[in-house]
Amino acid sequence: MLHNTWRGYSLLCAALLAAVSPLYSPTLVLAGAIIWLTVLSASAVLPRRARNQSLGLLLLGLIGMVYSLLYGASISWLKLVQSNTVLLSMLYAVSFLSLVASPNATSKQRRLPTGRRGLLSTLLATHLFGAIINISSVIMVGERLKAYRAIDLPLARSLSVAFGLCALWSPFFASMAYTMALVPGMDLYTVMLMGMPISALGIALLYWQSRHTAAGLTGYPLQGRSLVLPSVLALIVIGAHELWPHWPIPIIIVIASLCIVNLILLLERRWHLAYQHCQQQLGNHTSTSAIFLAAGVFATGLGQLLQVMPISLPFADYGPNQASLVLFFSLVAARLGVHAIIIMAILNPLLSTLNPPANLLAMTYLAIWGIGMSINPVSGTLLTIQGQFGIKGSHLARTNLGLTGLLYGLVCGAFFLYSI
Repeated sequence: MLHNTWRGYSLLCAALLAAVSPLYSPTLVLAGAIIWLTVLSASAVLPRRARNQSLGLLLLGLIGMVYSLLYGASISWLKLVQSNTVLLSMLYAVSFLSLVASPNATSKQRRLPTGRRGLLSTLLATHLFGAIINISSVIMVGERLKAYRAIDLPLARSLSVAFGLCALWSPFFASMAYTMALVPGMDLYTVMLMGMPISALGIALLYWQSRHTAAGLTGYPLQGRSLVLPSVLALIVIGAHELWPHWPIPIIIVIASLCIVNLILLLERRWHLAYQHCQQQLGNHTSTSAIFLAAGVFATGLGQLLQVMPISLPFADYGPNQASLVLFFSLVAARLGVHAIIIMAILNPLLSTLNPPANLLAMTYLAIWGIGMSINPVSGTLLTIQGQFGIKGSHLARTNLGLTGLLYGLVCGAFFLYSI
């Protein structure tokens, strides 16, 4: 417990240092160094799969860097240390939102929606909560539903897909932060406006396919903070970005998340929850941090390798046809168990050589993450559902395939619509 507490405070310190980096840039390097040291200190207790994936990515990245150095390439080691630091700092800060997004005692006493209304309310609540507190929303909603009925395969499918669709548009989601790091030229608002309708249509499809299983379902209430908190945060982030356009959006999210959480906890006299979160929960982010850090090394190594040993792609430009093709094969890789972070780390150095439209490339990456997580049997989402509710990830991934095909068609349609 002592080690986990120390790691939690270290990661919070890194997030705070990253938050002030627009004012004094060396603090970003220091934040990156703290994250690296924290992850290295936890290497012995990392889950086996996360440790193996991280070591594999690190090894391949280092091989690429050494090979490219032999042929005269140069590497900025400071940039390597701070690779994905802003992204990870955002994840640490956003994790505090779970402290104020949970239903309070009053909302728990309200009458719960049932039947088809309960299903729709559950889908929307999972989606909106997931947009700000990530995987915690699936656990929170699922645990509430479990008090009234067992979480079966159709219900687990609804939770996993509704949550995954957040990745298509939410600025508080890891997918968006990683995509902004890979595609710095993307326009956040344009990408969000393309992703939101797809998510809405996806939830509508999910509701239509699941409506026959809604009989007797006691749903999760869509009211109170589940509606207010995402709206307030989005308005703060958009307003702050308009006032300070040179500040990275993930940094604004770090500051906004920590400020709004502390304000609410102080007003409700529950500030002790922030201490508990640092001591008990925040340190658990080391496995996610390890994969992101290793992905940064891998992407750097692959990018340097491609400079000294170029690879020819089967197409010379990047439009909606190519985006659809890339998404298809990426979803095949996801179905085979390859994490979206790894897929994107491999694709980005290759596709960047085509000078692709930034927004179209960003849309592709978000779709790889958002759609792929629900068919990847070893994704964090499906493994969480398996551990929490006893639904095997392999069964759930297979069940989600049919809807994934429809979502793939919707996203491809958005590619062509955007390119008109």
